[in-house]
Amino acid sequence: MPNPNSEYARSDSESVLERWGVKYFHRLSGKLNKERENKALDASLFDDSIRHFLSVLITDYAAIIAFCIGAATTIPTVLVEWFYFDSLDFYAYIFLQLGVALLSLIIELTLLFWLGLKTVHSIACLSHSQPAESDPLLPGNDTVANLLARAALELPDPVIRYLGIDPLKYVSKPKLLIIGLLYKAKVILTSVAVKFLLTRMGGKLGLRSSFSWIAIPITGIWDAIVIYKVVREARLRIFGHSLVQYISQEILTQKVMDNLSTQAQEGAIRAIATMMVLAQNHHPNMLMLIYRFNSCFNLDQQGDYDDWPLFLALLEQLPAEERFFLLDLLCLAAAFDGHLSKMEKQELPKAFGDYTAVYMQRIEYLKNHLLNGELVAAQSLCQLNFRPDNQ
Repeated sequence: MPNPNSEYARSDSESVLERWGVKYFHRLSGKLNKERENKALDASLFDDSIRHFLSVLITDYAAIIAFCIGAATTIPTVLVEWFYFDSLDFYAYIFLQLGVALLSLIIELTLLFWLGLKTVHSIACLSHSQPAESDPLLPGNDTVANLLARAALELPDPVIRYLGIDPLKYVSKPKLLIIGLLYKAKVILTSVAVKFLLTRMGGKLGLRSSFSWIAIPITGIWDAIVIYKVVREARLRIFGHSLVQYISQEILTQKVMDNLSTQAQEGAIRAIATMMVLAQNHHPNMLMLIYRFNSCFNLDQQGDYDDWPLFLALLEQLPAEERFFLLDLLCLAAAFDGHLSKMEKQELPKAFGDYTAVYMQRIEYLKNHLLNGELVAAQSLCQLNFRPDNQ
């Protein structure tokens, strides 16, 4: 069998911040393991309704704390505006305001990073994902802890080259550059802009008694939105990992693999690879899915796995049952990153044909179940049973 790691390449190594987040996850997971030894927590006891309720509760609680962090760290800049705008000369005031804003930003980011890591780990406790363990579902040296640390700290995922698949083949280089620059600058641009520009505008308009204080709730609301997005992405990764584990252990059995022709096995790799390309990202859920399937099949390594027209042509050559198997898998891969891109919406009907409405609805249901932590309901949509009705 080909070594699945032989076609793996990562664009960059772990950043210092990612390594710090991974170590923190390991420490939290060590404490959790001790609690589980004392039967203080057992994720297998959670059904969908309890898991969904707890994940929403944890998310809302984190958003409230994030609001308080953003509001509290904005107060110093407003007070500087309130007390020193008229009493200091312009350059002294700007120097003081920027210094206070920078210190507040450092405190704010430190607290938000801590909150993100704690919250994401709490969500992970609701699933069977173990952030401290090495992971057989990921190529190279990536682990669940790495995936969650990047989500919690809002770090971009590295560009992964696996089996010659280029998830960014349809994304222009100028667009990639702009996205990269905005990603790196967004924290400073959003936080400092709110803290400094609003208070400065309030001073210029002579509305310091009211307008400058708006920066406090606005920053709090922004931080709450940011932490909500962080936890949403983490939930997608955590529950996506659990779902890949389920597919690996319960669905992709030896009997299923023996019933698939070599063409269908190749089509399975192509189904996931083409969704990575049409989604225009390298979401770790998709990477886990394709890595697991490639580990099971004894295929000769070849290129063009991410060629959509070749996948469509291969579909036409397969018997009905194997074609439905690939369409089911295509449905899974499309839902695993939590949204449908414009290209996916345009191209998927070409594969689904007369069953477009059925499969598009299943994608929407599966996506929502993943985000809500409804693993049992999500598992029911991942049977890969060679029939379009999924029953």
